[in-house]
Amino acid sequence: MASDSGSADEPAATSAPGQREADLRLRLALDAAEIGVWEYDLPSGKLTWDKRVREVAEAGDDAEPSWEGDFLPVLHPEDRDEVVAAFQKLVVQGDGADLSVECRIVGRRTGRTTWAALEGRALHADDGGLRIIGTARDVTDQRQATEALHQYNERLEQRVAEVVAERQLWVDMFEQSDDPVAAVNPDLRVIAMNRAYAESFRHLFGAELRLGDDLKDALAHMPQARAVSVHLWGRALAGETVEIPRSREAGADGAFYDIKFRPVRDREGRIVGAFQYSRDVTQRVRANERVREAQDVLQRAQKMEALGQLTGGVAHDFNNLLQVISGNLYLLTKEVPGNERAERRINNALAAVSRGSKLASQLLAFGRRQPLEPKVVNLGRFIHGMDEMLRRALGEEVELETVVSGGLWNTLVDPSQIENAILNLAINARDAMSGRGRLTLEAGNVALDDDYARQNGEVTPGQYVMVAVTDTGAGMLPEVIARAFEPFFSTKEEGKGTGLGLSMVYGLVKQSGGHAKIYSELGAGTTIKLYLPRAMETEDVLAVQTSAPVHGGSETILVAEDDEEVRETAIALLSELGYHVLRAPDAASALAIVESGVAIDMLFTDVVMPGPLRSPDLARKAKERIPDIAVLFTSGYTQNSIVHGGRLDPGVELLSKPYTREALARKIRHVLANRAQRSAVPEPAAPAITAEVDRPGADLTVLLVEDDEVIRASTAAMVAELGYAVIARGDGQAALEALEAHEIDVLMTDRGLPGLSGDDLAREALAKRPALAVIFATGAAVAVPDPGLNAVYLIKPYRLADIGNALEQAASRRQQVDAR
Repeated sequence: MASDSGSADEPAATSAPGQREADLRLRLALDAAEIGVWEYDLPSGKLTWDKRVREVAEAGDDAEPSWEGDFLPVLHPEDRDEVVAAFQKLVVQGDGADLSVECRIVGRRTGRTTWAALEGRALHADDGGLRIIGTARDVTDQRQATEALHQYNERLEQRVAEVVAERQLWVDMFEQSDDPVAAVNPDLRVIAMNRAYAESFRHLFGAELRLGDDLKDALAHMPQARAVSVHLWGRALAGETVEIPRSREAGADGAFYDIKFRPVRDREGRIVGAFQYSRDVTQRVRANERVREAQDVLQRAQKMEALGQLTGGVAHDFNNLLQVISGNLYLLTKEVPGNERAERRINNALAAVSRGSKLASQLLAFGRRQPLEPKVVNLGRFIHGMDEMLRRALGEEVELETVVSGGLWNTLVDPSQIENAILNLAINARDAMSGRGRLTLEAGNVALDDDYARQNGEVTPGQYVMVAVTDTGAGMLPEVIARAFEPFFSTKEEGKGTGLGLSMVYGLVKQSGGHAKIYSELGAGTTIKLYLPRAMETEDVLAVQTSAPVHGGSETILVAEDDEEVRETAIALLSELGYHVLRAPDAASALAIVESGVAIDMLFTDVVMPGPLRSPDLARKAKERIPDIAVLFTSGYTQNSIVHGGRLDPGVELLSKPYTREALARKIRHVLANRAQRSAVPEPAAPAITAEVDRPGADLTVLLVEDDEVIRASTAAMVAELGYAVIARGDGQAALEALEAHEIDVLMTDRGLPGLSGDDLAREALAKRPALAVIFATGAAVAVPDPGLNAVYLIKPYRLADIGNALEQAASRRQQVDAR
């Protein structure tokens, strides 16, 4: 132990030469190893340290250091407790115990921190005290290296954790995605992919793809696909983002995908791979396609509607002109008897009028303004009945084959119009085959489903009777098909056709609630299919047209027509037929004549006339003043006055312009004959009943709706006499209120009610009471049944027995409904 004033780096003067040499060698070794020496005497608390330790602690050379005053203060506060505990443990262990502790020494002047490794041993002194002798080694570099290594390991562990997490994220994204996803390394080896990508690859390329596979090898059997794939992946590996919108390459089922190739970079921005993501956009594409298709359908419908409005208006004026020409020509024939030359010219002019009339009729048909008289028809029998006419029209060089399916359904269509349509299609087919080939006429049952309806606008899903005309001609281009139904569009040479044949067919089918479709291929021929809605009623017996000679009469006819030339022509024709004729330029003037009290047998009125009073209202008011007056409408363009749903209103008689003298004469006699038949039936005498007649014990309750007070009272009395309870009302609204307040079994209504019509009343009543039986009272000689109403028709004038029969039929139909 050195003295208090001594220093460990100065050997004692009393040392022997050998000892001094040993101390010097030790000092040199310690200096070379940068190890300082220190000694701590516990009894005195004095501390002795050499030059190196003083330098680290930044202590002066003359200082006499102590444990409390010098050593503890230079220890780093965070290490002080650990060092003190180590020394205390050494003291407890006593002589021979070793000390080893690392701590930070903070320089007194600069605050520089040095890591020191303190190592020492406890020894007993001669006086029995305990002293500790040790060394201090600078381990700052080692500690910094260790700390750097530790931090590096921490960062490495963190990055490993991040990579693992990122990889798991990619794996989860890949596996959970329903869209194909894959990634490759710069060598085009697959390093990640999901199940959707593997399945898509197998479907597209017919090969299995596994992780680690080289894409170039996997596509070796498909050189073109291999080249495209390598090119796209290569662009991504070169740093480019490649996008391919709406591609169908990623799906074998016709699906659409947005495909994207992107590079994958590390933290330093270096490209380490690429990935492909294919997003399924099929629903979006399909939705956009449906929107475009709907827009196209709407545009076509608007175009056809505009053309229909135009052609309908043109046809109206054209028919009026034709009526004047034809009427005067017919009158002229009476003035040139025996003059063959004049008669021949008149006949030529009449033939031209007939062709013009047909042209106007086709215009009206396209515009869906043609008044139809539909019948329940079996088109199989109907087509067989046309066989001879078709063969004459087609000629010997065209082979005609008719194929009709068994169990063919009925359809509701105007027989004369569908005959013209089939004949038009056959003649078009003949022309397409240049008069030589094979024409097949088919009829069968089909069901158009929702998918077909979505793909073809304006089609209602359901059951249809299909008529198809197929030829072996040259076929049509797509742009020709798109315009084939337009009026005046034709691919024939000039003068070979009007371009109205197919437009007439189209208008008829649409007006009948059906659908028309063209299928064609260049060099293979054309098929035009007409779909007409199925009718559930039994087939109507079609009347055979008669060619009996015409004759006139002596009745009084009131002619209401705003066109002066047409009016004068009609008056001349009627006068020539022997009728007494009154004239009126508009509906108001005609009503004034009716109200004058003059005897009138028939009102012959144009449908469309100027002024506040409409022709249908004129007819109704005339019937109110003269109950047995007959009414005949005439028009070249009916609009919606007496035609609804493309059909004449029940009980309405119409003579279309232009008409011939013979057609006018026959129609006049037909309408007057019906009037005479009704007038021959005497009205039953009955008390006036305007409210309710109730018979206790009656089986059925009848709601009678009639706007004519006298007819309502007499009919209510007859119904009550038959043993039924009856509730009578004068209009449709009052009838609906009665329906809500009473239990009604049978609705018996006039069809020509003011305001809410009888038909509309029946529909609303059936919506409220589906089991309700319906009886229509009508003045029409032949009623066109509405299949949705399942009504019984009672023709005016009716007798007690007629009412009884109608009520029995209604009761029977109600029982059938209840049974179902």
